Amino acid sequence: MDFYERLPMRGMLWAHLHDLHGNAFQSFFHDLMVLCVPGFVDVRTHGNLGDIASDGLDLHDGKLYACYAPETVNASATIAKFTSDFSGAMMKRSGQFTTFVFVHNDVRGVHPEISTALADARTAHPGIAFELMGMRHFRDLLGRQDSQDVEALLKSQLPMHHAISVGLQEMEELLADLASLRVADISPPPVETVSVHKLRYSELTEESQAELRDGMRHSVLISDYYQRRIDIAERDDVAARFHAEYADAVGAGLEPEDVLLRLREFLAGNRMPSAPSYRAQTAVLAYFFESCDIFENAPEGWEPALKVTTS
Repeated sequence: MDFYERLPMRGMLWAHLHDLHGNAFQSFFHDLMVLCVPGFVDVRTHGNLGDIASDGLDLHDGKLYACYAPETVNASATIAKFTSDFSGAMMKRSGQFTTFVFVHNDVRGVHPEISTALADARTAHPGIAFELMGMRHFRDLLGRQDSQDVEALLKSQLPMHHAISVGLQEMEELLADLASLRVADISPPPVETVSVHKLRYSELTEESQAELRDGMRHSVLISDYYQRRIDIAERDDVAARFHAEYADAVGAGLEPEDVLLRLREFLAGNRMPSAPSYRAQTAVLAYFFESCDIFENAPEGWEPALKVTTS
């Protein structure tokens, strides 16, 4: 799928997962993994054997998958299911896996108590790695597939390019918060937050450099926002996807200004934003620019070329 196909696919997947629970979710997960992951074995129940404590095995990477998709998410019930599934896997499939992957249907991300349960399990079983897998992981896997296969899996046709208006759903709350701020509410950015050389090295226009520099005044607010999130890994997940989109745009030979535009579309879609929304988008892009997830740092010792003027 190309960039303009991946954008609406995220919204379609988001809506599709809302209606999937129990066996329907597990069936979707099997179809997704068979499509996307070579070596995946979709373990289904069989008579008295059941599934022998596994909802899937990745023979290449040594991963065992356990699915849990209730209609109503409850942290205590989820932790109990995780503990039960892992205990069963250790008893019935010991030696068959090195990573235990707990697959869930909570599109918002997992409760912090669940991340604590995973950390406790890792401490108790140092020879086993633990991972969570949810909506964002499904999205990344599907983004690398052909559009026809994705449409078949989601049972829906991707919209035409001109109809795209969605961005990263998990960023909507942050963008709304930033858009509601008045200029007077925001402190000036600290001097030299990001090296001037990185802005110059980016080869963005002077106007874009000024916008990013001004947007960096929001960075403290964005950091605080991520520290309050339920999903403690959300910031790193979003940063990784920004970096992947940046690398893909650079690999496609886009000029720096077009790279920045593509990242803006990745963030918020291609609908025409209001002035406050545009400033909010710029603040987010500046935040990931500042953290070096997008655009490259200037090499050590690099200096911008001096402009020579003649009278």
